[in-house]
Amino acid sequence: MKKIVQLFMLIGLGLTLNSCYYNKFPIVDPNPPAVDISFATEIQPIFNNNCVACHAGALVPDLRSDNAYAAITSGGFIVANDLATSKLYQRLVGNGNIMPPSGALSTTSINLVKNWILQGAKNN
Repeated sequence: MKKIVQLFMLIGLGLTLNSCYYNKFPIVDPNPPAVDISFATEIQPIFNNNCVACHAGALVPDLRSDNAYAAITSGGFIVANDLATSKLYQRLVGNGNIMPPSGALSTTSINLVKNWILQGAKNN
């Protein structure tokens, strides 16, 4: 009887060890590589649709197509790779007076601006 119990224990141990070997889960990168966000085709349209009505030269920064990139990068409104000191981003998420004053942008638009800043705020 003792040998039968030992045999079942040995078989059970063997099955357990072998079954674990094949149950490995794939490693998923928690930060998949992001696609480069284009200022001209993705960020400027956000400004055109939501900001230019007020920021068309009279209010700083001037967010019209020909002036926006220079105005936000040279004026300290956007600091590449730094969300905490990017004034424009902080306003978009509601730190200070939320922009635009008519109500927050969509989460998608805010995330585009955020990821563009984190990708280096390129003029592409």
